[in-house]
Amino acid sequence: MDSLDTQIETILNGQPLPQDISVICDYNPWHQFSRSELKPTLRKNVYYIAAAIVFNENMDVLMVRESKPKYRGKWSLPSGRAEPNEQIIDTIRREVLEESGLEIAPTALVMMETSSKYVFNFVFTGRVIGGQLKTVADSDSESIEAKWCSQTDICSMNLRYEDTLDVISVVRNYNRSVAAIPYHISRFTAIGAHNRMLLRVVFTVKREQNHYILISKPPSPHLPEIFINEYPADSLLGVLSVEHNGVPKHSHDGLCITVLAKSRVPYEGVGRICGDYEWMQMSPPLEALLTRCLDNPMTELIQWRSKHWNTRR
Repeated sequence: MDSLDTQIETILNGQPLPQDISVICDYNPWHQFSRSELKPTLRKNVYYIAAAIVFNENMDVLMVRESKPKYRGKWSLPSGRAEPNEQIIDTIRREVLEESGLEIAPTALVMMETSSKYVFNFVFTGRVIGGQLKTVADSDSESIEAKWCSQTDICSMNLRYEDTLDVISVVRNYNRSVAAIPYHISRFTAIGAHNRMLLRVVFTVKREQNHYILISKPPSPHLPEIFINEYPADSLLGVLSVEHNGVPKHSHDGLCITVLAKSRVPYEGVGRICGDYEWMQMSPPLEALLTRCLDNPMTELIQWRSKHWNTRR
């Protein structure tokens, strides 16, 4: 189990698994067979959207005014779709520069939103490292202008998305919380190539003072992996890692999302599990990592929620 311990430690630290580790997919073919035939192709049947919430020293938020005819004059957060041959973290750098004139350094992936099975919105936070704020004189097809806006300003704006204030609040609370944490793992989209849409599950249960993680045994011990079919709301605490590699173009447009979930009942109440699975007790170092994630899911994990996100562009 030493190699599996190393894999779990890597995942708990928000890093991708090495590419030489085979993906072993556990799934019910009667429920998900049609999904297994899907080959993700960016901007054809899968869409990755990146949005940025950037604060200045006064905690004002970077907002942009839309220039496209359908939404012209409305205000939104800088965001846009990933292009073929592009990493998701590079998407947000490009979109913020195009729409606001500012260069940013992303500091964390705070939350994910899904509006359908294969439309993902990644919400980053970051800091400004250069550029010049776009004015009306710089108006182009990307945006009319950009402004730093207070909470009061945003409340009175004509917003493109109804949940803008809610999303800002999540990131604002995240930034305030992590500032008080002496040791914190900032999570991003990690570079890992996948040809399918996969969900890897770290499912934990507590027995007395120890945590156990569910392991799938055949053909070799591994964390359970399934095809993404819908938002996994039940028992979900948050996301540990998002593995994706958009380079080169259309070579592997899929992704693997690793989630942390906790049993709602203790070990004694879980009942008997299928013979292909077993509970693995955590070693002390993994127990410490896992406990930090379980105790602080709003700061140590990427938040994932389902929503109706209007597709951009």
